[in-house]
Amino acid sequence: MASHSGPATSVLFLLCCLGSWLACHTLPVHLLPPSEVQKVVEELQFLSKILLKDVEEEKGVPVSQNYTLPCFIPDAQPPNNIHSLAIRAHLKVISQVDSKSVIDEIIEQLNKLIFQDAPETNISMPTETFERKCFILTIFKQFSECMDLALKSLTSGAQEATT
Repeated sequence: MASHSGPATSVLFLLCCLGSWLACHTLPVHLLPPSEVQKVVEELQFLSKILLKDVEEEKGVPVSQNYTLPCFIPDAQPPNNIHSLAIRAHLKVISQVDSKSVIDEIIEQLNKLIFQDAPETNISMPTETFERKCFILTIFKQFSECMDLALKSLTSGAQEATT
């Protein structure tokens, strides 16, 4: 049997190594069972209502169409479709100017849902006071709606699994 060496063998070896490395580094670090994800989302939904209630008490601040909180990861299926990284990034930025303990609790819960190492999304907050209030209200409102949708998708998925 003849031994072949040269660039083709080296390239094939590198492709095999690169493929293995990519497979190891793109797999989820940990996945919570669907029942645990549902508990976390239920807690997040509860906390989002508290957060929203605090902000809605301030009169004259409108929800802005200029800001969007990504709720779901495109092409992902429940229970691992919540865009926890983006939501966490928005709340971290808000917590720098509006330090509420409930925001810290939400970030803790979101950390439980993050199952891959990924770079943090860079979010910029408006500097003008009124626009910043609009940003915060909008993000909190969208977060609350997101948790409602997420819980609804989880509970409908759980009902389909039991039938």
